[in-house]
Order: sequence, then C-alpha cells, then structure tokens
Amino acid sequence: MEHTENGAQTPHKRRVRYKGKYPKKFEEKYKELQPEKYQDTIEHVIKKGNTPAGMHISIMVQEILDTLNIQPGETGFDATLGYGGHTKAMLACLNGQGHIYATDVDPEESAKTKKRLEELGYGEDILTIRLQNFCTIDEIAKEVGGFDFILADLGVSSMQIDNPERGFTYKKEGPLDLRLNPQKGVSAAERLKEVTEEELAVYKRGRNAKTVSMAKHATMHDYRHATGFEALMGYLYLNHQMNRLIDLVKLGMERTEGML
Repeated sequence: MEHTENGAQTPHKRRVRYKGKYPKKFEEKYKELQPEKYQDTIEHVIKKGNTPAGMHISIMVQEILDTLNIQPGETGFDATLGYGGHTKAMLACLNGQGHIYATDVDPEESAKTKKRLEELGYGEDILTIRLQNFCTIDEIAKEVGGFDFILADLGVSSMQIDNPERGFTYKKEGPLDLRLNPQKGVSAAERLKEVTEEELAVYKRGRNAKTVSMAKHATMHDYRHATGFEALMGYLYLNHQMNRLIDLVKLGMERTEGML
C-alpha cells in the first residue's frame, strides 16, 4: 500500500509484467521504454533491425549533414523536433557556437526530447524548443534574424505510431485520435461524429486553396482553418442548408469558449 499526503492508503500499482522473451504489446515493453536503464535490450532490438518501443531512429543523418554543411556559429531551424536524432547531430556540428530553433506540436514527446538533449549538454544557450507548428517559421525567422540552414523532416514518428493509446496506428486496438497534441482540439473519432464526409471534403478543399495573402495578425495555420470554415459555410448556404449551418456555427462557438 502507498500513502497519500492526507494519510489515505492507495493500492500499489504493479509494473506490467515482461511477458516472454519478446513481448508484443507496447505497454509490456518496459525495458525498451527505459533505454537509459536497459541499454543491452535496446542494442539487441536495433541489431535485429527493429526500432525499440517509444524510440525513433533517424534516417539519412550523414546525408543531411553533408548537404547542409553546418558550420560553428550558424543559426538553424528544425521544423519537427521529434525524437531529436537529427537535432542532436546538427547541434554537434555547431561545436558549442551558434543556435538551433526547433518546433514540434507534440507536448509529450517534446518534453522527453528536451530532457534527453539537456542531459547531453544541449541547453537553452544553444537550443530553443517551441511547442508550435512549423508553419510559424516566418515569425521565428523575423524574430531571430533568419536562418543559415533549415531541416524539415515532416510527418509522424515511431513514438506516435507504436503506442496504440496515441490513436495513430491501425495495427493495434486503440482510440481513433490522430492528434499530435492531445491537449488541443478534438479527436478524429469525435470529429467524424460531427461532420459528414461531404462537409469534410468541402472544408479541406477550402483550407488547402492556394493562399495569396492573409490577415495581418493571423498565422498561416489559423488562416487556412478559417478559409476552410468559410468555404463550408458558403457551401451550406448555397445549398439552402441553413439549419445545418447554424448548428456548426454554434458548435464552433462552444468549442472556442471551452478553449478560453
């Protein structure tokens, strides 16, 4: 039994058993999920040609470094921090001089990566991590005076796909979420309950339309979402679906109020 601050007793939560020599379930692979403690297990899994659970092995690292030709004193931008493999390699090229700005929208993995890189000596004096979408690159570039090199390795990583609870994989049972930041917005399952396939297609066409200009104080991300919503409202209006239009506006207002 464990004691809480007020003295109450709570049942001790046992660690998930490591079933068999090679467990299949993500939550059972506690050795792979603690690479700093079970390095032998990590090396064994990698030698077999697999990626340890909760880890991401960056590809084409040397090819990227050869192309970017990073020099000490330069300022760079990593659009998707992820597990930090590429970031770590680029930081090493700076040799303690210069700075890298990295963005990512996954708060869970960003926190883990920040801790790993800090333990390697890459603190805020040489690395700035921002929890935001890479589409804000223009704002960051204006703030810091531009970049000497940029890496945009776009997409999701093993950390999101391997864990069924994140809602990205189709290989295992889990929630249909598809959010890199589970703290914002609604899950894909909830979204599909609210809009029809036809409405979603109209929204996506409007959102992805080529942007010539945008509002002065809006980010590109927000602007495209707004244009998608406007396209959907126009579609419903032209098709005389006023009740549906009003329902979606009300739903949007409720969601906005919940975020304030």
